[in-house]
Amino acid sequence: MNIEKVAVIGTGQMGPGIAAMIALADCDVTLIGEKIEWADDGVNKARATMDWLLQNDLTTRDAVARAQPCVRGTTDLDAGVGDVQLVVEAVSENLALKRELFQRLDRLTARDVILATNTSGLSVTAIGERAQQRDRIATTHFWNPPHLVPLVEVVMSPDTSEQTAQTLLEFLRRIGKQPVLVRKDLPGQLANRILQGMIREATNLVQEGVASPEDVDSAIKNGLGIRLPVWGVLEHIDAVGLDMCLTIQNSVLPALNNEPRAVQLFADKVKRGDLGVKSGRGFYDWNTKSIDDLKKLRDDFIVHAIRFQNRHARGKPGVDAINRSNTKTSRSIG
Repeated sequence: MNIEKVAVIGTGQMGPGIAAMIALADCDVTLIGEKIEWADDGVNKARATMDWLLQNDLTTRDAVARAQPCVRGTTDLDAGVGDVQLVVEAVSENLALKRELFQRLDRLTARDVILATNTSGLSVTAIGERAQQRDRIATTHFWNPPHLVPLVEVVMSPDTSEQTAQTLLEFLRRIGKQPVLVRKDLPGQLANRILQGMIREATNLVQEGVASPEDVDSAIKNGLGIRLPVWGVLEHIDAVGLDMCLTIQNSVLPALNNEPRAVQLFADKVKRGDLGVKSGRGFYDWNTKSIDDLKKLRDDFIVHAIRFQNRHARGKPGVDAINRSNTKTSRSIG
């Protein structure tokens, strides 16, 4: 399928960024909001996102000039999805809302239109269960912020066709993303399952008094985290040796927290109303720590990482050189 027209439903945190990336790939995008002022605001955010990408050398002036007029807003769902090849839903994480919306989209759109949900954790099987043509429904989970993070998880339900999945993968690569295919509809999808395991162990270490929140985060950011963009977990196992890693696994795993629920410290904080940034205190005191500064630092780091990846993709020295160097010393890597 040649995807040239796309509808993005939702003008909140994710929709405008998704729309911006799609428009920069020379597609017409209809951004659908519940109210006209929300739709207009979404279009403005999408165009501002393109300008921000240009300012950070992640796109070109010509691409932005072509893309900005290609994004329009509407509140008319019927008309907005009437002539598209792909619909990306990015409304709030409410199963009943999404299920009803996909049932309606199934009736409104042509048989060959792909229907994708941006859910970060809800079951795509459950979201599409009332639709008649479930083979064309899948998850496209853009990671936040969607205009920066390369990852998009394409999650198949038992009914999703291979053609639907492969078409989405091809389209996502076309708009500059690094998609992965998740063939089973599991809670947490793929990357979030790994993240939730890290969260459980990190919070348990704080609860047990092993280290402070600052030191736990520092160990992650300055140790394993800083190499993960070019040194994946399974690559690490192969580099170090499966025999060594098997010994470490059998030694460490029995000591890890394996409760099928959040640690008590986590639950106690929520009960007290310590909800993080929104309440001013969580694991950190956000009255003295700035979330805006932290988000800027995050985005700046991702920008530099993307530039590095782009240089590598053009064949300039980068990841290959690092990998060659690490191969020589792989046995000493922790």
